Amino acid sequence: MALKARLKYSGVLAAVLGLALVAPPAAAELYKYMNEDGVTVLDSHVPARYVKNGYSILSLDGRIIEVVQRALSDAEIRARDSELAEQRAREKAEREQKIADQNLMRIYGTPEDVVRARDTKLGSIEGFINTSRSNLTRLESQKRSLESQLADIERAGGTIGKDRLLQIRSIENRIRSNEAEVREKQLEMEQLRADFGSDLKRVRELHGSPPLGD
Repeated sequence: MALKARLKYSGVLAAVLGLALVAPPAAAELYKYMNEDGVTVLDSHVPARYVKNGYSILSLDGRIIEVVQRALSDAEIRARDSELAEQRAREKAEREQKIADQNLMRIYGTPEDVVRARDTKLGSIEGFINTSRSNLTRLESQKRSLESQLADIERAGGTIGKDRLLQIRSIENRIRSNEAEVREKQLEMEQLRADFGSDLKRVRELHGSPPLGD
């Protein structure tokens, strides 16, 4: 029995030793960096003063495991951050343009729809302006007539009552108000033409239509 036990133990020991011979060694690493003389160095560690210059981590058989890039300078960091900011701005603009295009296509199915909407709004404003100008003509006529009456009264040596003066001031205020409304509507028309012009150009681009003058 003792002989069998010893033989069994010897067999187990041989198996363990065999596994030890074929098993890979424990992981080990080398560090490759460049010193101040520009010489590439392989070592078991990287001196602290060279870390910022970057280095490579290699296995014992020479395989590159990891590359640690050098630290960026302040100027490089600023340039990188500026480029990232520009990239984010471009991406944001692209997202916003995509949303704007989707909204535009929901409103206008074709370039002709933009033209019709533009002409309808411009026509409405033109109608308002024409009405205001007609009112201005009427008010100015009333003012001239009243001023003529007051002039006759003065020439005749009469006294002009406060009610007549207030009447003239009221007409003048209404004239100024109408003039301001006309100017405001004219500016509104200019802005509408610009806005619809941009929309029309973009809708044509989205439809692949050539630009045309309208």
